[in-house]
Amino acid sequence: MAFQEFNDTGYWGKPTATIDWCEKNYEVNYYVAEMWNTISNLMMIIPPLWGIWDMKKQKFAQRFFFCYSFILVVGFGSLAFHMTLLYEMQLFDELPMVWGTCYCVYCLSIVKHDMKSKIIPNKLLLLTLIIISIGFAIIYLAWPQPLLQHFCYGILVAISLAQEIKLILEFKCAVCKRMFIVAIALYLFGFFLWNIDNILCKNITILREHIPMFLQPFTQMHAWWHIFAGYGVYIQVLFCIHSTYDYHKKYKHSSVLLPEHMYFSIRWQKTTKSY
Repeated sequence: MAFQEFNDTGYWGKPTATIDWCEKNYEVNYYVAEMWNTISNLMMIIPPLWGIWDMKKQKFAQRFFFCYSFILVVGFGSLAFHMTLLYEMQLFDELPMVWGTCYCVYCLSIVKHDMKSKIIPNKLLLLTLIIISIGFAIIYLAWPQPLLQHFCYGILVAISLAQEIKLILEFKCAVCKRMFIVAIALYLFGFFLWNIDNILCKNITILREHIPMFLQPFTQMHAWWHIFAGYGVYIQVLFCIHSTYDYHKKYKHSSVLLPEHMYFSIRWQKTTKSY
């Protein structure tokens, strides 16, 4: 018997978040409000942990540690949010999404900066993004409207994508182009599923009632959003690493950074082929 059949409130009590998603609350487990929306966040926890270990091993610039760290914080925040549906955990998810994207915009803006320099590059943009991050947090705490978070996050994502397109056109890098296409395809497909979950929730709920139980998790569109969007954002960090080191080819004269392991890694490889 599903838990939802005999109780509509689990361990964490009545939801206090401003959003409650299409997955039925506490249907699978007494301690987890949205089981599949919670588990799917592993896609934003395990890959960035691997990425942090890998960038340390390959001695990439410290800025990329923070890129992975923001994904990790969002992953844990989203996991806590969907596990509890508490407002505090919702903030743990949504605020770092905006902050992390601000940092991504900054990293993409300093691709050409000498990584060995101790001077902080593009101070004006950095200050602007810090002000935006703090200002957004203050306004969102005072006016907790989900559409505000969606709008701000969406604008920042669009800016980062525009930056990546600009770098591709300027560097004429085939690897950058390929990574961008894979990342944007994954992200947009996840965003499509996120909208399906919001718009067709009633239809999806009816569908779940008429299919075998073992198939029901595959209809959790918001969980799939976590997986595809998390994967796409992870590849965007690899894009940032590759474009940075591709520009500064003086660090590796005879090698090129190429993605490996289904875009979970990026490695120096010796090649005579032009990229």
